[in-house]
Formats: sequence, structure tokens, C-alpha cells
Amino acid sequence: MTPDPNLNPPQREAVLHGAGPLMVLAGAGSGKTRVLTQRIATLVDRGVPSYRILAVTFTNKAAGEMRERLHKLLGERAQGMWVGTFHATCARLLRVHAAAVGLTRDFAIFDDDDQKKLVAAILKELDVSERITPRAVLSRIDRARNAGDDPGALRSRDYIDDVVRRAFPLYAARLLKENAVDFNDLLLKVVDLCHHAEVGPELAGRFRHVLVDEFQDTNLVQYRLVKHFSKEHGNLCVVGDDDQSIYGWRGAEPRNLLDFDRDFPTARVVKLEQNYRSTRVILDAANAVIAKNVDRHAKALWTDRRGGEPVLVEECMDERAEADFVAQGILGLRSQEHRGDGDFAVLYRTHAQSRALEEALRARRIRYRVVGGISFFQRREIKDITEYLRLIVNPQADTAFERVVNVPTRGIGDTTVDKIRAYARGAGVPLLEAARGAVAGAPIGLGAAAQRKLQTFVELIDGLRALVAAGPAVATLVSEIIDRSEYRARLEIEDAVDGPDRVRNLGELVAAAAAFDAEAGEHASLTEFLERVSLTASADDKDGRGECVTLMTIHAAKGLEFPVVFLTGLEEGVFPALREGDGDDDMEEERRLAYVALTRAKDRAILTYARTRRSYDQIRRNAPSRFLVDLPPDAVAVRARRPAPAPVRPAMAPRPARVPDYDDAERAPAADEPVYYLDDEGEDDAVFPRGALVRHRIFGVGEIEQGSGRGPDRKLTIRFPGHGVKTIVARFVERVA
Repeated sequence: MTPDPNLNPPQREAVLHGAGPLMVLAGAGSGKTRVLTQRIATLVDRGVPSYRILAVTFTNKAAGEMRERLHKLLGERAQGMWVGTFHATCARLLRVHAAAVGLTRDFAIFDDDDQKKLVAAILKELDVSERITPRAVLSRIDRARNAGDDPGALRSRDYIDDVVRRAFPLYAARLLKENAVDFNDLLLKVVDLCHHAEVGPELAGRFRHVLVDEFQDTNLVQYRLVKHFSKEHGNLCVVGDDDQSIYGWRGAEPRNLLDFDRDFPTARVVKLEQNYRSTRVILDAANAVIAKNVDRHAKALWTDRRGGEPVLVEECMDERAEADFVAQGILGLRSQEHRGDGDFAVLYRTHAQSRALEEALRARRIRYRVVGGISFFQRREIKDITEYLRLIVNPQADTAFERVVNVPTRGIGDTTVDKIRAYARGAGVPLLEAARGAVAGAPIGLGAAAQRKLQTFVELIDGLRALVAAGPAVATLVSEIIDRSEYRARLEIEDAVDGPDRVRNLGELVAAAAAFDAEAGEHASLTEFLERVSLTASADDKDGRGECVTLMTIHAAKGLEFPVVFLTGLEEGVFPALREGDGDDDMEEERRLAYVALTRAKDRAILTYARTRRSYDQIRRNAPSRFLVDLPPDAVAVRARRPAPAPVRPAMAPRPARVPDYDDAERAPAADEPVYYLDDEGEDDAVFPRGALVRHRIFGVGEIEQGSGRGPDRKLTIRFPGHGVKTIVARFVERVA
């Protein structure tokens, strides 16, 4: 089999590389999967037995796609090849060599629920405060083990570390006793095998070629494994892009790729820089953002897709205006460019941002799906708080009582709830009333400790009901529930991987309530708010059938592509989402996220930011994201807010690469509506002389130092205080003085 004749020269170089280490730096949309599969097929053609080839990646979907492509290329010769995820590969090896690490071959693999139950039992045995949840402990264990550290020897940073240090030896012992492993064990026990006197050398020589996809996402443990697997022959091929390393929060170590040529000094380095996905304008924007990162391999994506629509930047008043703009933009492009809903993706930094977007899309009956998360009002923390609200409004809501009586955990177990339920049935009263009776001394068999815990809950609900009677704003009531129940405090204590996202979701719920208060005015009521939530949550467009707009975080979008991408929330503090104490490495990862987001777009990238954004019951005024400042001015179109100019003479109008009107697609814009200044003419030295002050939407006010050319494409050299000298096309600025 000869390599695909459509391979470009760097792709062909990577495919045909012979023995020795190889690092393929594969930019976004550069055809890395084709290179990997073509290289494997070439190795088989050269006589390497398929069972001596190991190819590992990170998801079952990616592994399945790789196997499918290899079967098409090699047919039956692909049989016996080791293609799978790290965990699947290690499980397969562990079944063969289980005895060497104290297991039998029929060992069990504990999933998340199994692990939580085991840790819950250990915490109870250690008499650990109920504020420390199994999720919090497992999160710390996972973080330590991904870094190759012993959780039983953690240096004490806080109380949770102390708990982990005591709990982990018991956890490991229980797993071993039950002949079981967790997902970390699958990798770590194979690391142990690598150091085994007999098994270690066998694993070092088992594979003649090892190939790793998405190498920038490997952690230290995974890197140790692939180095050992390729130890005897040295044939390690890694494919990745340090500019797309966005999983540092879950243990990924970009230095594995950045330092690969240091660890393997004889490695050949091949850069795949031709992008087959995006327009040149979009790539120029992405390259400008990522170029600010210091710790990266130098490369720049390019494409044969010349030109392209400008990257549109839209300033919005607040998150609701931003969501409305996105929804109207989808309608406009759907009408004017005949696009289907499946052509659109709306990306955001955190799940909490989807709330306003979902409401705007529902209001316009635009079908959508939320990927990598649950629709906002169906998320666990949102359902928990709204069920508190429902119980406060309606004390007979037994299902609400059962959901929240031990949320967050307060030591009210199933046995207590069963006794309350039995008493309620016998007395013919709701569960809340039965609980109140139990606290007052009704003989239902509760111990003193259970009675005290139940009393705390009843007093919480009664206090909140008294607050409702005082007539506060709905947002105030939601905030009080979150605080008095200690829901937010518990999330912050847990410090789970998704804890910060869940806290932000709570803030969005308060923001939704505040928006409802503002809209309803003095007629706002908790009952009406709950009705709105119920109608939103039960909307009938969630089944995902047919084409629909995709909503997702940037993390979830990695590896995907869409003709049109809306990237929302480009504000300091939102994106980049930096917290106090974050350092340069965190900033570089945020910039890589921006790069990933931009390179998802094929034809259009539309960026939005809000002047103000509500968080809990506070309105925050945010500066535009620094990533907007990084964009090359000649690749950007900014919404103008000045009166529309006189019509352009047809003979002087530019080519039809103009931004469509994103307002209501069913009607023409009124004369005083915002327009896009992409077709202005006649802006020459009389309009923009040297020394004139002009305003740019991102850089602010600056002074013209010189200009060249005529008309809307006249290039102006402008000095902006705080931003330096920029060269900007005249149509993207307006005269100030």
C-alpha cells in the first residue's frame, strides 16, 4: 500500500519516518488522525507485525475511529493491533500479569459510584465531619495520583489533606482485599509492573512501535508508561499540539510535549501547520492570540482558504443582551446564508453561562442541545435549590422534602426518612409536618442525634418560610437559601473538580431570579418564578433529534468543528477566568483555550462580551478580554454605533464579503438601528488627517500618526495609550476630534 497521494509534504515526512523517536506537532485541523493511521498502515506494509504496534489515545470514540480507519486501510491485517485508550490498554496488560501485583485475573474495576460508597464507609469509620464528602476526598486522591504522588503522604495544606492522608491507606487496603482496582490503579499498577524484575523487561520489548495521540494531554504517569513501552526499540511517535493543552486542571502536563526533544534528543520533529478547516482571517486571529504565550513550540497555522469574513466583535450591554444578539445572529445567518441550525456552535468558558443563552434560544424557538453538560435548569445544584423553593411555597410537596432533607448532607439518613414517611402516612400529614411532629417528640423511634439533625432542617425551612412572608425579592430569597443551607459553603469546602462550576451555576440562578424581579417589578412572586423555571426546564426541544444549535464549553468543543462559532463572555474575569493566586501557567492555559475556541470555526467567528454581568445579586462591570486586544485589527469587524452613512455607490462597493444584518431577519433595519461599517467609502486625508483622534471599539481613543491609501481600506497608523502603535483599516475606527 502506498501512502495517500493527497498527503502534503510534512504529512508524508511523518508517515514515512523510519526508526527512532518522532514528534509530530499537529496544529488544529491539520489532519493528524490521517497521519497517524497512514503511518501505522505503512509500518505494517514494511513488515511490522500488527500485534507489535501499540496506538493509544484518550477517548473510546477516538480509539474507535482509529480502529475503523485502520480496518479500511489494512483489512484483516489490522487484527491483533493494540489500539485503545490508556486505561483500556493497561487493563488488558493487567489481566495478563495480575499475579505480579497481588491480584487475580478476574479483578473488578470500581467505577465512580463504587469509589464513593467505599470512601463514604471509610469516612464514617474515621468519624470524619459530614462536611467532608467522598467526592472531595476522591478529588484530592485523584490529583495526587495523576502527579505520581502518594496520597497517604500529602503535605498538610488543610483539613481535607489530613483526612486524605488517614483515609487513603484504608481505601487502598479495601480495594486489594476485594480484588479490585480503580481507574488510577489501572495505570499505576502497570507502572509497578514496569519495575518488576521479570515483567518489566517483557513490557519494554513487547511493542516495536508505540504511537500516542493527543500527547499534550498526557500526565506524568502516562508519560512514564509510554517511555517504558518504547524503551527497548526507541520507536516512540507522539502526535500533539502544545497550543491545545487545555486539561491542566485534571493532571495533563504540557511539558511532556514541550520537553520531548530534550528527553529524546535524536527525535525527528515534524510540524503540521497547514490547516484544512478555517479561513485565513480566522487563523490570523487564532495565531495572534496564541503567539503571546511564551512556553510553546513556535509554529503558525496557514491555509489555502484565502480571505474570509472578518472576525466580528460585538459589545453587549449585559448577558441578556449578549444572548439576544446570539439568537438574532443565528436567525439572521440562517435566513441570509441559508444555514441549518446544525451549522452553529455557541461556546462559553463555564457551564453557568448557558443559562441566559438557553432562555434566549427558547424564546425564539431555536432548537439546541447542551453538550458536555446538562441543560441549566436540570443541573443538580439548580434542581436542589429550586426544590427548596418549592417546599417553602408548598409545605405539602413531599417529593421536594425527600430531595432536600439531606442536601447538603446533614446526617439525616434513609432510616430516619423511612420513619418520618411511615408516621406521615399514619397521621395523614405531609412529610414536613411529620418531621415537625418528630422534632416535637412524636413517638416514631428517632434517636436523640437524629432528632437534633432533623430539628436543624425543620428550623431552616420554617425560617425561610418566615422570610417569604416578609415579602423579599425572589433573588434575595434564593441567596438566603444558598447561604442558610450552607450549600455554597459545602461546595467550596469540597473543592471537587467541578466545584467552581457548580458555584457559578448557583450565581447564575440568583442572576436569573434578579432578572425576573426586575422584569416583574412589584408583582414578582416566588410562585411565578417557579412556574417560569418549570416551563423552561420542561421545554420539548431537548431530544436532540434533527439539526440543532450546539451549546458547549470550550473544553467540550476540542476536536470538533462548526461553520459558524459564537464565542461568548470575552471579559476579564470571565474569559480569561483567572482567580487570585493564579500564575503565568494559568494565563497560558487560558490563552490556549482561546486558541482552541477560535480554531473550531470554519467560516465565521463571532465574539461577544458584556459591559456588565450579574453574579449572584451583584452586577459586575468587566473590562473586555485581553484576547480581544490581541486580535489583528485588519481581521476584525466591530459593530459601529454611529448613524448610518449615505448609501455607497454600487461601482465603489467592495466584494460581497460583508457582515449580514444580525437583527431580525424578517425585516429591514430601521434607519437608527446599529449597522456594520464594512462598506464605508470616501474616508481619506480630509477625514483622517495626521494628529486626529479616533476611537476603536477595543483599543479606545488614539492619535493618528500617518495613513496610506484611500477609501474604507485606507491604513492608519494609530498610537493608543496603553496599547502601543497599531495599524488599523479606516473603516474600523470613527473620528473623535
